[in-house]
Amino acid sequence: MNRDDEHLSARPTEAALRAPSGHPEHPPPGTKRKRGPRPLPPGVPYHRVLADDKRRIWRGIAALALFIGGMLAFSFVLGFLGAFVDLALGRSSVLLGGDEFTPIAQASGLLGLALLWPWSMLIQRWLYGVKGASLHSVRSLFRADVFGRTLLVILPIWTIYLAAFSAFSPYEESSWLFADLIAMFAITLLLAPLQSAGEEYGFRGLVFRVAASWGRGARAGLILGVVVSSLLFMVAHLAFDPWLNLYYFTMGVTLALITWRTGGLEVAVVIHAVNNTLAFLITIITRADFMEGMDRSVGAGSPVMLVPCVLLIAITAVVWLRTRRTGPALTPLEAEPAHVVERNL
Repeated sequence: MNRDDEHLSARPTEAALRAPSGHPEHPPPGTKRKRGPRPLPPGVPYHRVLADDKRRIWRGIAALALFIGGMLAFSFVLGFLGAFVDLALGRSSVLLGGDEFTPIAQASGLLGLALLWPWSMLIQRWLYGVKGASLHSVRSLFRADVFGRTLLVILPIWTIYLAAFSAFSPYEESSWLFADLIAMFAITLLLAPLQSAGEEYGFRGLVFRVAASWGRGARAGLILGVVVSSLLFMVAHLAFDPWLNLYYFTMGVTLALITWRTGGLEVAVVIHAVNNTLAFLITIITRADFMEGMDRSVGAGSPVMLVPCVLLIAITAVVWLRTRRTGPALTPLEAEPAHVVERNL
């Protein structure tokens, strides 16, 4: 038995920590549940917050359908508005079938995905009665200390990796208007982190929890949550190249495992946001062709995509080692203060 198994075996089971009837949704006979969001089940890992004695598969399918539907609707509506603006400006935008990747096209695409953040919170609150803020972490708040420490580590590592990656796999240079470069730079700094956070709250937050709630236990739920959220994340990128799909699936799996171990989305948000923001900025600084970077057809990827896969796996291993004594972070026990005694990155 390893340290994680010993730690888990010493913990109370999920069933023992829940309300007498099995879940806060079902209070003991003769009592009336207070209005408002349901309390989080005590002493459970991040992915089991929505789990109870009933798997509620159809409710989960409805949640996933609403999530995907919202993602498509946001992209369509903002893309339509962006196309209207580009048309008014006389631009030959890709949103209109043209050949220009304009700042408006960049803003509409990033903002559409950024809206997945509040949308995922709303779906969880509506269908499961659990407050949206619980998507941040097991403490139901965004842990700025975890975010800050992770950023200090990930930013220099990812800067070196993407600089080298860009040097060995450069995109063709394209003609850019100076005003467009400035606008693209500002839009990327402002919206790329929000776009990345939106995807994390959607896939590693809502989808991960919903799929994990279908499992009978924590381990089965973890496997379901990781596989379903990662496959959906991969499919959502609409890539036809096997190397790109391998990269997206690996990213989904590793970030889901990191979320489980750290008990929140902060580390995953940092990795995703730093990756996307730096990738966009390097493309802008080198005046590269944005459309080439967006190509996901067969042949667009190559074995070089194994490099980020290995990097993601290495970071996941570090997180696992740093939490090997404590195990995955848990929601607070009812008898304890509203904090979790745990150390993350």
